[in-house]
Amino acid sequence: MQVPPISGHGEPSCTILPETKSRAFTARTYRAPASRFLWHYHPEWEIVFTQGGFGTRHVGSSVEPYVQGDLVLLPGNVPHTWVSSPEQKEATRCTVIHFLPHVWGDQFWRMSELRKFKMLCQNAQRGVRFDGAGTREIGRKMEELAAFGPPTVVAASLEALSKLLSIFSDLAELSPRPLHSDKGHSGWQNPRLDALLGWIESRIGESITQQDAADHVNMSAAAFSRWFKTNMGCVFGRYLNEIRVARVCAEITDGKLSITEAAFKAGYNNLSNFNRRFMEITGLTPKAFRAQVKGPRTLRVP
Repeated sequence: MQVPPISGHGEPSCTILPETKSRAFTARTYRAPASRFLWHYHPEWEIVFTQGGFGTRHVGSSVEPYVQGDLVLLPGNVPHTWVSSPEQKEATRCTVIHFLPHVWGDQFWRMSELRKFKMLCQNAQRGVRFDGAGTREIGRKMEELAAFGPPTVVAASLEALSKLLSIFSDLAELSPRPLHSDKGHSGWQNPRLDALLGWIESRIGESITQQDAADHVNMSAAAFSRWFKTNMGCVFGRYLNEIRVARVCAEITDGKLSITEAAFKAGYNNLSNFNRRFMEITGLTPKAFRAQVKGPRTLRVP
């Protein structure tokens, strides 16, 4: 399967994780950043908890800062990488769980006990992150699971499987926030939403209003507003600004355009408004973000 490159990042490489093809899951703790921007993808879903470190998380077209305590769920085949800040003195440390939904079988996913977690996965087609109470407890459980033993032992243990299901249950009780990355091939799809987001992506540099988007899916403005927020977890204007800022971040990371050129290319025609939105979404000024990504060290999360 060919995964398309994301603007500014180039072609992602495919990472092979053979253990997940015959086992329920794997759980590992990773340390020490690498030295390159390792843009990659794989069919496995993954849950990532960052115990220590800070920098920038790239998932599809989403570019956001990460800090200690960051918890995300990523679908399969979405390109991603974690880039540690050059100001970071110690290695980033994270725990990662990988699993292939189809290995578990259709009957497993039809169980009523998994309804909430499956619903979470259905709403995580572009990746989600979690905030607030409960994330660090999940991180603790993930680290405990990874320390249970080598992947072959962990995946073959009924006790370890029980711990994983406990993590699934805890995740389903949290409030996810979409990362708004480009579409992967997770196996759980929302065709109408996918078509709309693809339409937005193709016109990101143009003037797009909520009414334009509502007209595209043949909905009234009021009905569209409710439908979009239910499916994406944010209002349309917020999503549009996040994906535009993500596009600017990708261009800045690539280094071929100036900040002003990247802003206009992403659809901003007012630099004051652009600077406000960039700070609101990333917590940094565009110049500070550019300084952060110059010569970074990179942590590869398979």
